[in-house]
Amino acid sequence: MSVPILSARSIVKSFGGRSWFGVAADAKRAVDNVDLEINEGETLAIVGESGSGKSTLARILLGLVRPTSGEVAYYGQPVDAFTAPDWATFRKAVQPIFQDPASSLNPRMRVDTTLANVLRRHKLAARDTLDAAITELLASVGLDAAQFHDRYPHHLSGGQQQRIAIARAMAVHPRLIIADEPLSSLDMSVQAQILDLLVNLKSSRNLGLVLISHDLNVVDAISDRVIVMYLGKIVEVGPTRQVLGNPASDYTRSLLAAKLVADPHIARARRLAMDSTAASAPQSAQPGFPPQTSRSDLQGVPR
Repeated sequence: MSVPILSARSIVKSFGGRSWFGVAADAKRAVDNVDLEINEGETLAIVGESGSGKSTLARILLGLVRPTSGEVAYYGQPVDAFTAPDWATFRKAVQPIFQDPASSLNPRMRVDTTLANVLRRHKLAARDTLDAAITELLASVGLDAAQFHDRYPHHLSGGQQQRIAIARAMAVHPRLIIADEPLSSLDMSVQAQILDLLVNLKSSRNLGLVLISHDLNVVDAISDRVIVMYLGKIVEVGPTRQVLGNPASDYTRSLLAAKLVADPHIARARRLAMDSTAASAPQSAQPGFPPQTSRSDLQGVPR
């Protein structure tokens, strides 16, 4: 069996626990004992409502945040043991795509400068081949270099900004992309274009992709496996069709009930069926929730 690109074992990340004005605050676990693996060519989706720990977990996987305890490994090598050259290799191989493309791009840099800095830093293009490399990168994300190379981020639409962010990530030929809600700040019409772009790039380059999203329609369309998180814990994990088609966790069923569907009659029937099941089952028999959690606590889940 091949070694996964990235793996995490018993990851815990706590925040707080400091004393403020003489009053001690309890530490809160944003990520609580999480295990996962990401394989080559696989799309792994991480879903859950806001505050479930998805973005914190993504930052830990990217090496941007150190876990309180646990271990992250790149091809079996713990990142805690990395040397400077190891980190340089890791930074190229594992690339992020952030939720807000405007904030991830330098507003003072033109598009060609942004991409040229990446290519020069990693010695991926010589001076005489730099323009051709930039043109190829822009073409790979569906942009015409003649039209966009000298634009600043504020001259671009949200979808164009996200394409530049994707081009920057792809410039270093990564093995894994970790995309944290890459579609949520975009218009619906643009979301489909960016999603198709990510899928095509992943397929053509055999990339691993971690997609963090609250949109179960997107997850259902492109992911191979799904991890469902609730209050920092993994409550369900498995193949996408299994988890979304026949969920074992009551929390996953609640997320599915909140999933937007085109037919209001189907949506209403699904919610009624779920509420009927919940009413007839004792709370202790509902998997996926802590004992003190009731279905009324999910009223904040967006519909």
